Amino acid sequence: MNVGQSLICFFFLTLQDGKIGLINAKIIKRTGTEGGNITVGCSFTFSGYKRIFCKDKCKKGDILIETEEDTAQRGRYSITYKEGFFPKSNTFVYVSIRNLTQSDSGRYWCGLKRSLSFPSYDEIELRVPEGEFLLRVMLLTVH
Repeated sequence: MNVGQSLICFFFLTLQDGKIGLINAKIIKRTGTEGGNITVGCSFTFSGYKRIFCKDKCKKGDILIETEEDTAQRGRYSITYKEGFFPKSNTFVYVSIRNLTQSDSGRYWCGLKRSLSFPSYDEIELRVPEGEFLLRVMLLTVH
């Protein structure tokens, strides 16, 4: 490999967050309440042109939102993009789910696609335990 090829490889490697694809993603664990809302912030070193929010394996049918806009909403799901200015601050993708149900429990991914590199993702492990919403409603009606 010549010097030019080495420099090009080095350049592309520096554009990565260290969380290339779904394998190297950081895991963010959150617990929500039935009937409540949840917002999770995913942090990235570099900006991207496309924002992604998906469930399970991020295949075609799993994508909840994929947009080039700074904010987007689809049903109960929303995504907000806040671009940082490297090297001082990170770029964030905030993903939200409104009116949580127990069936929302599972694995989600928030990510960024970049023009010169592979997409980067953070993994979100969401748990919505059974019965917390009912207990909260009962306590509110007693008072």
